[in-house]
Amino acid sequence: MSGTEPISGFVVAYNRASLLETCLRSIRFADELIVVDKSSTDASPAIAARYADRVITVPWSPTVEATRLIALEACRHPWVVFLDDDEMFSPDAIETLHAPRAEGIDAIALPRRHYILGRFDPNAYYWPEHLVRCFRRGTVAFNGTVHGGVTVQTDRVERIAADSSAYIEHLSHEDTAQWIERTNRYTNERQRVRTDAGERALIDFAHERIDHWVARSHRTNKDDYPAAVALLRAIYDMVDRVKAWEAEQGSDGARAFRERCEELNRAYDDLQARLGIRTGPHPC
Repeated sequence: MSGTEPISGFVVAYNRASLLETCLRSIRFADELIVVDKSSTDASPAIAARYADRVITVPWSPTVEATRLIALEACRHPWVVFLDDDEMFSPDAIETLHAPRAEGIDAIALPRRHYILGRFDPNAYYWPEHLVRCFRRGTVAFNGTVHGGVTVQTDRVERIAADSSAYIEHLSHEDTAQWIERTNRYTNERQRVRTDAGERALIDFAHERIDHWVARSHRTNKDDYPAAVALLRAIYDMVDRVKAWEAEQGSDGARAFRERCEELNRAYDDLQARLGIRTGPHPC
């Protein structure tokens, strides 16, 4: 990217009014800014209209991955920069992305700081992480795989150092409740990245995932913030594994409940017929 090459920016948004303005201000440096709104019911569309050159409204979907392709197709310029609606570029990241790039660079990978349970801690398992959020068209592909929907198709990537002041702020999870809600939503998607359970039993798998994410932490006393977020990350894997187990077993709880209700209703009818105990509706 040079100073003469225009850049398109996009954000996919859904009901993120509390964060969206800051997100859009951080990407407004783009020559063209597109917001794809997934039929938000809060103030997100109004906020998007104040900052975006174009707002595209699409039906709601449970994850962001598939919608990114719609946004990319709407971009007109040779370079593309994008954010999720709970991400913001730091001021130095804006300067870095806005500056002319050296020849031979196709993409830029920035460190991303996760804020889980409202805070970022470099001792937690999630640090450091780098993500490509700026690229030359044709060098990055999007698909619908949850947590695996970005494929970088070039080796010419400028990687910004983890200790740089140029980074992505990811205000991802305010609290445990939000983590659990997203865990359930994401693990319901058929097309998602899954952890290979191998031949491990369910309980062995659960213990292994806890140990894995605690070991990824840089420093923890097993009762601190890094331990808490490692446990949340392990819970995601455990929920995903149990859902896979349900599918393997052919479990259908909804059908089982319907059948049990039918059995009980027949028994109630019999009880009313034999003993006169009222179990039916009010007579007309």
